[in-house]
Amino acid sequence: MSSALSRITGPPRGRPPTVGLRGAILRSAESVFSGHEFHAAAMDDIARRCGVGKGTLYRYFSSKDDLFLAVVREGLERLRDELHKRVDAPGSPVEKLTAIVRGILAHFWERPFLLVLIHREENKGGAAGRSWLRRRGEIVRLIQRVIEEGIAAHQFRKVDSRLASEMLLGMVRAMNRYRSTQDRLEELVANVIGLLVAGIGADDTARRAGGRER
Repeated sequence: MSSALSRITGPPRGRPPTVGLRGAILRSAESVFSGHEFHAAAMDDIARRCGVGKGTLYRYFSSKDDLFLAVVREGLERLRDELHKRVDAPGSPVEKLTAIVRGILAHFWERPFLLVLIHREENKGGAAGRSWLRRRGEIVRLIQRVIEEGIAAHQFRKVDSRLASEMLLGMVRAMNRYRSTQDRLEELVANVIGLLVAGIGADDTARRAGGRER
């Protein structure tokens, strides 16, 4: 699967592309992949949902693997862009970290197939794994920036911002992978932020975060 990533950005074969059709195919494919295991998601179902023939899919994507990886890649790009907006918005470091955690958890909440693919591909060293690791690195640096803002404002203790960022992402990943059907998004967000701030927050910041969590 990973070797296919380099081919998914090329122009469709044959007739000139229809404006907006590639995006419509990706949205339809995400819906189908979200509801099925990869092997059970059929190109026929994606084509039917998009209102095109299956041959049209293959003009834009050479295989189901290519289409799957395009869905993953574009989803991660949307996540990265959304997190940048949240960090650039006004707010305290704790509020920005809360927005980041909420954004990541919400993104994967209805996309469990993404977690399966990432877990499988990130250590392979192939194109899919490299694509994820690049975007993950961008998210880590974004979290680092917020933590360093908090350190500069004396809201966080002087900690290694990279390690603290990795710890935060580790907690978020665990919540996404191992959450139960009874878990609720905002409860998970509050618990992750509460644990992080209890570890790195200055005394006043940790007390305020604890008060919000209760």
